[in-house]
Amino acid sequence: MILPSEEQKTPQQPALPAEAATIAMSCRVRLARNLAGERFPDWATERDRERILDAVYEAMDKDAPELGMVPIAGIEAQDRDVLYESRLISRELMERAAGGGMAVAQDGSACVMINEEDHLRIQGFARGLDMQTAWRRADELDTRLERHLTYAWSPRLGYLTACPSNVGTGLRAGVMLHLLGLRLWGEIEPVVTALERMRLLVRGIGGEGSEAAGQIYQVSNMDTLGTDEAEIIRRVTRICTEVVRQEYNARVRLMQVSPLVLADCLARSLSILQNARLLTTAEALEFLSALRLGAAMGLCTRLKVADVDTLILMMQPGHLQKGLGAEMSSDERDEMRADFLSRRVAHVKLKC
Repeated sequence: MILPSEEQKTPQQPALPAEAATIAMSCRVRLARNLAGERFPDWATERDRERILDAVYEAMDKDAPELGMVPIAGIEAQDRDVLYESRLISRELMERAAGGGMAVAQDGSACVMINEEDHLRIQGFARGLDMQTAWRRADELDTRLERHLTYAWSPRLGYLTACPSNVGTGLRAGVMLHLLGLRLWGEIEPVVTALERMRLLVRGIGGEGSEAAGQIYQVSNMDTLGTDEAEIIRRVTRICTEVVRQEYNARVRLMQVSPLVLADCLARSLSILQNARLLTTAEALEFLSALRLGAAMGLCTRLKVADVDTLILMMQPGHLQKGLGAEMSSDERDEMRADFLSRRVAHVKLKC
């Protein structure tokens, strides 16, 4: 099954059923901004970055005091891992020494990365496919900061960024999608190919350069120049809604046509999670992905999709060590991860 091209006329689709809501896990809108007359962070000196960090924090003190502002150098390595796994900061910012910083809302709905690839990367987050809310959160913060900071901007090109692919609006709108149903039907590759032909980026759960472990994909716009922010948001939302529809249809077909394939996938995954003695992060994500599918389809007792999403986060290396209050080797983490997950899913049973 392949997504229709944007040129094709398709009839108005009926609204998605409520059960499809969990397929889109979350969305994020990110705005890349730079200060006029300043070198981009990778070309700047340490003193330049420190000065820019001070200027941004001063602007936040004036108009965004609700954000907690912290220099990256002042964050413990384990806490940096937790922030990265929570998708609040990038791997590049984690490794930034002097001059890197962040500011985050208490509820995690907005976050600003300072001196990553660009001087500012303003992010808004929301649940599911609520891209408008994510965009509003990022846009409102951007407007407040622009009252006190002069952005690098060209009348012809728009916002100027370190990477040419972000020039223009500087906006990236992305959705995290759980597409295990399409994978079980062997239809994920045509869908990914169609998305890429429509100039959308398809990445794994860890962002750029990562694989889609657990069949969780990040889909975002590729183009930022020659269109406006509202159109990017509409386009990404429209296309991702169609992907969600195809994933939901794949799940329905599994129930109707291949229930044994679905039952076997769930049974194997639950059995391993309940009995394994060692689990890598990638293995745990694959098996939790199956349980997430089962919970969404009502095939797991005493287990909700939100419970699985929490487990997916808590079994990550940083969160696992933070939760246990200890630094562990990779082998020790694999052992503790298996023990942690077996206890958390011990009560779960299947209805199929």
